[in-house]
Amino acid sequence: MNNKKLITGSIFFIAGVALFWYVYRDMDIHSIKVALNELKYGWIFFSILLGLLSTLVRALRWKMLIESMGYKPKTSNLFLSVQILYFINLVIPRGGEIARCGMIAKYEKIPFSILLGTVFIERLTDLVAFLIIFIGVLFWQLPLIRDLFSTLELNSSSLQTKILILAVISVLFVLLYWILKRRGLLEKFQYKINKIMNEILEGIKSIKLIKHKWIFLFQTILIFLLWLLMLYVVFFAYAPTRDMTFSAAIFTYTIGTLAFLLPIQAGIGVWHFLVIQSLFLFGLDKVSGGMFALIAHTFTNLVYLVFGTLGFLIIPLTNNNDTKIVN
Repeated sequence: MNNKKLITGSIFFIAGVALFWYVYRDMDIHSIKVALNELKYGWIFFSILLGLLSTLVRALRWKMLIESMGYKPKTSNLFLSVQILYFINLVIPRGGEIARCGMIAKYEKIPFSILLGTVFIERLTDLVAFLIIFIGVLFWQLPLIRDLFSTLELNSSSLQTKILILAVISVLFVLLYWILKRRGLLEKFQYKINKIMNEILEGIKSIKLIKHKWIFLFQTILIFLLWLLMLYVVFFAYAPTRDMTFSAAIFTYTIGTLAFLLPIQAGIGVWHFLVIQSLFLFGLDKVSGGMFALIAHTFTNLVYLVFGTLGFLIIPLTNNNDTKIVN
């Protein structure tokens, strides 16, 4: 990680922690203990099982991509490497993608560059799938989206304030354009954009190599469905959310997922804030919403922490004999 990425990551992390503190600054430890004591942990356990199942499906989807390149990796290695991916992402945003490719390159003797290409296709597929979901939810719940902006107090500013904000943004944009052009960075930026676009086109073309495209599409849909259900079943674990609808879960999941588009470890702060605001639109008070967000986020990431650690410990053991044979 170079200094620029480190500084950017640190800034986003500090901003996320600051937002987390702002959201939970008035919550006391006693109320957290009471909520934890009253949780129905059977639903938490069910959420964990759904998470593990989504990891397996993700591993099988990745296996399909790798096999289209002519390699035959073990499903167990892919499953463990995806667990490691989630673990690393808790520390280094996006770093898990590199880590899982490194693991499979080491134990399956597959070129790292090929694995990186398959991961690119995966991320592109997930991004397109999420955009489709987001646009669908946007049109389906347009009034709620407007209400969400209202709760964020974006619509409450006066006309003069809006004009002032627009003017400041315009000045900053012009200033940025001038700096980039003066330092010759505009051409480099344009080159990078063109390069990314070409990579996306290559990624789309490489999907043609997949033998069973409908299975790949089904696995992608199933992964998102399992992620949604992971959140939804936690509703039943916590009394104030027990009677909330599946529609509330879809909306909350979609809006909350926006937090993971930012390079912030586990979406800390931003995810909590968006989930609280989303649940508020469905009639849940912000104190209960904050508690639900804290519970759902904490248990999910504890699972990533535990199973990611196990992944690190198990994968060398399960490949010990193969490593000896190769050596």
